[in-house]
Amino acid sequence: MKKLICLFILTMEIISCSSDDNTKIDNSDLVGKWNWTNTDGGIAFHIHETPELTGKIIHLSLMENYTYSITENGNEISNGFYELIIKKSIYSGELERFIQFPENHQYTGIVMKGIIKTFENIRLDISDNNHDGIGSGFVRIE
Repeated sequence: MKKLICLFILTMEIISCSSDDNTKIDNSDLVGKWNWTNTDGGIAFHIHETPELTGKIIHLSLMENYTYSITENGNEISNGFYELIIKKSIYSGELERFIQFPENHQYTGIVMKGIIKTFENIRLDISDNNHDGIGSGFVRIE
C-alpha cells in the first residue's frame, strides 16, 4: 500500500510539473527602432502632442529578446523587458496583442501599455485600450 501511495504521489508530481519554456507571443514585426510621431486622444480628443510641439525626439527600440529602450533627445530614459499578452480590444472586439512595459518606468509622453499594431511593417501604433483613451504613433527608422 505504501508503494502504491508513493507511486501515486510521484505520478501526480510529474503530471503537475510545468515547463519553464513558455511560448511567447510573436514580436518579429515589432523588432526594430521606431521614431515617435504623435500622441493623441483623451476626453473629447484634447491631447495632441508631436515632436514639434514638445521638443522631444523619442525613439523606441524593441529587441527580439523582449527588451526595450527609450531615448529622448539622444539620452536613454527607460529600458528593461516588455511583455506581450493577448487581450480583448475595445476597438475591434477581437483578441489582439497588448504590450506592457514595467510599471516603474519614467513618464515619456508615449503610451506604455496598450494594443499594439504594425501597418505595412513601417508604422506602429500603441493604443491604451480605454474609452476616451490615448494612442501613440511611430514610424520605423531601422
